[in-house]
Amino acid sequence: MRAGDGSGGGAPRPRTGVLVRPLPWLARYLHTYVSLLGFAALVFFSLTGLTLNHAGLLEGATAESELEGNLPNDWVQAGSPVDRLAVVEWLRRELGGKGHLAELEVLEGEVYLSFKGAGYSADVEVVRESGCVSGYEVRMGLIAFMNDLHKGRGTGSAWSWAIDASAVLLTLSGLTGIWLLWHVRRRRVRGLLVVIAGAAALALVVLIAE
Repeated sequence: MRAGDGSGGGAPRPRTGVLVRPLPWLARYLHTYVSLLGFAALVFFSLTGLTLNHAGLLEGATAESELEGNLPNDWVQAGSPVDRLAVVEWLRRELGGKGHLAELEVLEGEVYLSFKGAGYSADVEVVRESGCVSGYEVRMGLIAFMNDLHKGRGTGSAWSWAIDASAVLLTLSGLTGIWLLWHVRRRRVRGLLVVIAGAAALALVVLIAE
């Protein structure tokens, strides 16, 4: 008779408000995997922050060399349009140039090209009458290369997207950490006070630095 008496017996009561309450498991899940995904970026930008802040002590080796050669002068012949793509590809292939083309200036008698990359720079002059190439190349060490990556200097759009993605991941890691802390009642107040103290200390340093 119990099964049909309409009393419900031991049936569980429906849970209410589950969908509108913050979910600790979601905070833990997001914080764990977002932090893992951004771990390499966190380590990289932390270490390069140190090397960049002490660049004078950690410059590393720098290799400087001259660039010389002769390219087909019909690509740069005076009175005709300069075959820019052919010139750039020749410089990369024959003289080992790298980085992206930062500047190309065509004058009456010369063509000037400038290449920039992370830890790299090159300036080249081409005489239009003869096709004679001369220039100067600087290849900096690993630390300078990483410092330029940290600053996004001399890098392309792919690395720019990587910087943006790293910033988003690390921001989400911090916010989900705060969210997770909020659900730990025993440590909520103390944890938030530490967060506020850290933010206040950073703000104080900024004010002093000004």
